[in-house]
Amino acid sequence: MSRQTSSKHRYIVAQSGARRSYAVPFILHQAGLLERFYTDVCGNVGWGRWLSAGGRLPWIGTKLRRLANRRVQEVIREKTVTFVWPNLRWFWRSVWASKEPTNVFRQDVRRHQELGEAVAGCDFGRATHLYLMFSEFTPLMWLARERGLKVVSEIYILISTNRLVAEERRLFPGWEAEPPDWEGVLREFNHQDALLSQADFYICPSESVAQDLVKNWNIAQDCTAVVPYGMSPTWLQLVPETKPGRILFVGTADLRKGIHYLAMAAEELVRRGRKYEFRVAGHVEELVRNQPACRHLTFLGRVPRERIHEEFQQADVFTLPSLAEGSAEVTYEALAAALPLVVTASAGSVARDGIEGILIPERDPIALADAIESIVENRALRTQFATAARQRAAEYTWDRYGERLISALESIPA
Repeated sequence: MSRQTSSKHRYIVAQSGARRSYAVPFILHQAGLLERFYTDVCGNVGWGRWLSAGGRLPWIGTKLRRLANRRVQEVIREKTVTFVWPNLRWFWRSVWASKEPTNVFRQDVRRHQELGEAVAGCDFGRATHLYLMFSEFTPLMWLARERGLKVVSEIYILISTNRLVAEERRLFPGWEAEPPDWEGVLREFNHQDALLSQADFYICPSESVAQDLVKNWNIAQDCTAVVPYGMSPTWLQLVPETKPGRILFVGTADLRKGIHYLAMAAEELVRRGRKYEFRVAGHVEELVRNQPACRHLTFLGRVPRERIHEEFQQADVFTLPSLAEGSAEVTYEALAAALPLVVTASAGSVARDGIEGILIPERDPIALADAIESIVENRALRTQFATAARQRAAEYTWDRYGERLISALESIPA
């Protein structure tokens, strides 16, 4: 658990949604650093309490039931202020607006803009710092700087993601539908400009995210800190029921996460005579599912959270050949489940090459096939990796994440 600090810093946290179950405001509160928490809507504060009671209504009931499960921790409720009206306006507009992808994205960005404008009208209290997720609440970022607050942004995925995925779509046409005009819409609202010009410090979940900021976006190295995520210690209690040759991929089956390279690796291993099982747990579009290259993959679709641990228990190897992440939380869960990992550096895993698994280059299906084969066919090596994986995971619980986050925030230059 985060320790109390003697710091004179006081943080406003602003975030949309319940990212990591409101971990950041909770951690800052435990450390005595939370001044205010501003969010869009949650099930136990303000209007959210009344909206979440509508779970039995037709059509909208499913969304409201999800809202009921989105609850801030009791100890931070009195510091939490919600702003439901921008969300309701967004919902009403989305009902009538064009469903063209760029317009859908524009409406979402507009929602964040309006949330930022709503929060900017609030009292900042004794706050000295503002903590945001990526470029959410952009107007609040500008105002905080005007009032002399330091702005800290958590970059939970590579800023270069859209560019990387656009390049991949050109290389693999027909795998995904035409994407929105991400960059054009962001320029309309000055989101990227604000992120790069108004933030003072960047919290990055992996070294790859920090290096992307430094190399591609001209951010000074000393304005970044790497704070890996974590997982619930209950994952460390899973009892493996390993099925040799079962390969597990967890996440959206898309180009960003490298599903096409897994498909090519599976084809290569079949060509070598290996009878492995490739299981993909996560959302998959029909365009991907119907690709001839994917014929050796078993698509499970979304697996309920209460059942996904069974997939981890029964897997032999976990793989995520991603091209762009922040730090995929499923990689922490795989380590805790005592699974050897075969991942790219871009997956943002804390697994080390040759210790908890094998790190492979991005866009290299042969290297992916070789790594999987070497682990499955060498059971002693597989056991060595699995033992090290669980030991490594014990260093990355959510409590340890809190300690690392507070340490990073205390390192911000005055």
